[in-house]
Amino acid sequence: MKPKIQTFLLFACAISCLSGFSPALAQAPASQADAGRISDTLKTVAYPRALYPNGLMPDWDRGFVLHYEFEENDTPDTPMVEVYDAEGVRVREGRIWPKGAAAVRIRRTAATHEGAILAAGWAIMQDKSIQHYLVKTDLDGATIQTLLTGSFASEQICEAPEGTVWSLGKSVEPDGTPQHDVGVLQHFSLEKGLLHSFLPVGTVEALVRSNKPWFSPFLSFVRCGKNKVSVYLNFTNEYAEVDTSTFEVTRWKLDASVSLQRDVNGLAITDDGRVFMSFDPNVKPGLPPLRGLYQVKAVAGRPVAQLMPVSGTVNALEPGTVPTPESFVMLFGADGNHLVVWRTGYGSSTLCWVNVVQSDTD
Repeated sequence: MKPKIQTFLLFACAISCLSGFSPALAQAPASQADAGRISDTLKTVAYPRALYPNGLMPDWDRGFVLHYEFEENDTPDTPMVEVYDAEGVRVREGRIWPKGAAAVRIRRTAATHEGAILAAGWAIMQDKSIQHYLVKTDLDGATIQTLLTGSFASEQICEAPEGTVWSLGKSVEPDGTPQHDVGVLQHFSLEKGLLHSFLPVGTVEALVRSNKPWFSPFLSFVRCGKNKVSVYLNFTNEYAEVDTSTFEVTRWKLDASVSLQRDVNGLAITDDGRVFMSFDPNVKPGLPPLRGLYQVKAVAGRPVAQLMPVSGTVNALEPGTVPTPESFVMLFGADGNHLVVWRTGYGSSTLCWVNVVQSDTD
């Protein structure tokens, strides 16, 4: 199976800036609504076996890099996932094998709170049917729980504090027709099955490179926090949150002055509940090509979520010059209250830990 070309394009765009073959990054003017400034790099960790040019973009979750094989596997004992900790050490391999499977493919991985593996994908079963699945491994990498999710295909997954799984995806009929009454955000228990379904697909469709509304979960994101689930919806340019105490969903449009000229390429939620997005240039006629890191400020009762730039990260791309060292490229995820990012000058396999500093006295 060949990986989705969009995944490689995203990785290639980021790598080009890291390796010095892209335009320079000139700092854009500061805003009165800055979220703070990006700190100096606190530490760097290299992942040469997981992050490399022309490779499949790995997943990041809870301080772990998860590198997975995208080709079909028909042997239960074959490791399909490698997990690296926040020091770059490979700590486990995952043998992803849903119960009753004959062949398996992985679409997405995540880490559990204890550091085991969650995986989602599809499998050819022993009865020749094709099933979408969620599985969990133990700390030795063996699959210990399986949930078949029927027609629902997961694109993004994360584990909530109590051990349930949130998934952003899409449910389709066997002929590929979308099931419009089924939510694109689903909440599962691996023991009990589907618990909740949110955001019916008909409410998140838009005219995107088509003459009729549709939806794809690709390039959207879901992240699990301590008391909320954060969602970015690419097609409708929205940010959504689920309060996990009440299961109330709130949706906001993103500030169009920032979001409509760029593509979101990262979403993270810190342990203290702050939400950050990174944007990659989506150059359109008449708009400046910018990339940067922003804090999402979503207030109940307001229709638009504010995007507060992190000073030191919003960079204009100037053709024909060399990237400035330490320039921000992309948000990879959160590790506690730290953010993990790509910065120029460290190479394509190296991640940088940073803080967002509110003042010089923080």
